[in-house]
Amino acid sequence: MSEADGGYEAYFAVLGLGPEAGAEEVRTAYRRLAMRYHPDSSRDPGTARQFSRVVRAYKVLSAREAAPPARRGPAASPRERYQRVLEAGEDLFALGQLLATESESGARAAAAERLGLSGRAAAYVFLRRALYDPSAEVRLAAVRAAAALGSRQAEGEVAALYCRSPAEERRSILGLARATRERLFRSTLEAARRDAEPELRRIAAAIGLERAD
Repeated sequence: MSEADGGYEAYFAVLGLGPEAGAEEVRTAYRRLAMRYHPDSSRDPGTARQFSRVVRAYKVLSAREAAPPARRGPAASPRERYQRVLEAGEDLFALGQLLATESESGARAAAAERLGLSGRAAAYVFLRRALYDPSAEVRLAAVRAAAALGSRQAEGEVAALYCRSPAEERRSILGLARATRERLFRSTLEAARRDAEPELRRIAAAIGLERAD
């Protein structure tokens, strides 16, 4: 993967993060995903490839953070505004409650992101609500989170989200599939290869899911 595949946003997506993520969020996501995908934890060759992507994303984003201020993004993540999300910590139920009740879409997106980085399969029970959120920001955060979890449960619902979304959101979902190569996008890519938009059909045709069965 290179910047031509989606720039820094693609590297953030590999870590299950949105482009607003700050340095601490990048470090936290890296630690959790590197542990999950480390080749010593699985004999699946796809896991080793995913580990390489995670390491590459972390190195690129760390170098970006170390660049002179004029070349960097914001010094702090807007996510730091959402105190209730920080207070929820690793509590899946509390994060799920935020998805259900928080009025600000950015806070709901941050909660979805945290669920994705929990590394716990049970998080999808709470996360799936966000795939039906009225905010596109939250829906895309939920797709990133499902990919970070490697949740096979999400496959059908992510494909359904793709089919009902406007073209720009469908393009963003395909960008996440291209960045992460997760198996949960298989049904989404099948739908995208029949998309009415020629450009989206072309993008879908070019994506290979390296971890497919």
